[in-house]
Amino acid sequence: MRKFFVFTVLMMLSALVMAQDVKKVALLEPLNGDKTAGVKLIELNMVRGELRKAISNQMGYQAFTRTDIDQLMKEHNFQNSGMVADAQRAKIGEMSGANYICVSTLTKSNTEFYLEAYLIDVETGEISNPATQYGILKDGTYANLYQICQDLAQELIGYVGSSGGNSYTSGNSYGSQGAATLTFTVGGVNFEMIKVEAGTFTMGCTSEQGGDCDSDESPYHRVTISQDYYIGKFEVTHELYEAVMGTNPSNWKAFDRPVETVSWNDAMEFCAELSRMTGRRFTLPTEAEWEYAARGGKKSTNAKYSGSSSVANVAWYDGNSGSQTHPVGRLRANELGIYDMSGNVWEWCLDWYGNYSSASQTDPMGPGSGSHRVLRGGSWYYGAKNCRVSRRNSSTPGARDSSGGFRVVLH
Repeated sequence: MRKFFVFTVLMMLSALVMAQDVKKVALLEPLNGDKTAGVKLIELNMVRGELRKAISNQMGYQAFTRTDIDQLMKEHNFQNSGMVADAQRAKIGEMSGANYICVSTLTKSNTEFYLEAYLIDVETGEISNPATQYGILKDGTYANLYQICQDLAQELIGYVGSSGGNSYTSGNSYGSQGAATLTFTVGGVNFEMIKVEAGTFTMGCTSEQGGDCDSDESPYHRVTISQDYYIGKFEVTHELYEAVMGTNPSNWKAFDRPVETVSWNDAMEFCAELSRMTGRRFTLPTEAEWEYAARGGKKSTNAKYSGSSSVANVAWYDGNSGSQTHPVGRLRANELGIYDMSGNVWEWCLDWYGNYSSASQTDPMGPGSGSHRVLRGGSWYYGAKNCRVSRRNSSTPGARDSSGGFRVVLH
């Protein structure tokens, strides 16, 4: 089996005697993502120790450290560049007995911290999508560090475990609740789904929205999502849309940008074809599912936007977009590790658009009929007010616009 060399913010060592087919993970000196944030060496060591345990929990993996490789990486400025030349990759692979490098970063800011990692194939130089997890600092301590590291390890192993053809792999399951993430491959393109655990939240114009609410965001009301579901980690990209549908309607044809100029009807056709290709039931999120995920589900910190109360941290909007979409996943994820639920492109929801009720509801589906479908999240073209988690928009099912896209859910 292949062995893995992981350069990350965390390092670990297995206490088990591993069989021949065990994959080896070498965890090296971490990166501090923000030199001004005051990340201390003791914090990096603590975090790397937790990931050591987390990767050890992944079946079939062994972790180890290599001080000499740390030095080699420094000599070749790997930490600064995030990539090395072919000869350097070959040397690193030879010294470590590994085929993959994982570049990871710890960033701390006020009451938040972020762990990010991506894999580099030593032989080919191919870079995977980044895996990012979001955490909370309480009284200076990394309060949910254990779970953050578990989730990050699952994302890393999920990327490596993906295979060609139309398939999916899952991270470790938590009892009967199912996997924390699912990674699918269709037409050679990988995409990841994030688990959203069932729960109850207040939907609509809540206090953190301040005076920005529109009338259709009221009355706020309690909503229960009774079953777990999965939602796209990213908006559907050009690359994924073309792999499924064989066409690309977008204005900005770059594989890692969100697909746009798609109608609600187009999005539903995509879901039907994706379901056929994978054998799983994909669809658009209901408006309630969308807002619950955007707010961070059970991990919500009650932010105004999806993952932050500062719009520029999480959203491409008219103040920073340069009048165009941007590659997905470049800004901060929300509490669940989901990207771009504020800004970049508006996202179609399953529901017909209609008025709210003050009554508590369970798994609401919106009105039974109507003329407009719901859109959520704001876009590159619109202001910060439109990127709020409670903001509602609507359009006819056949309408297409360069600021409208979507993401999918799986039940």
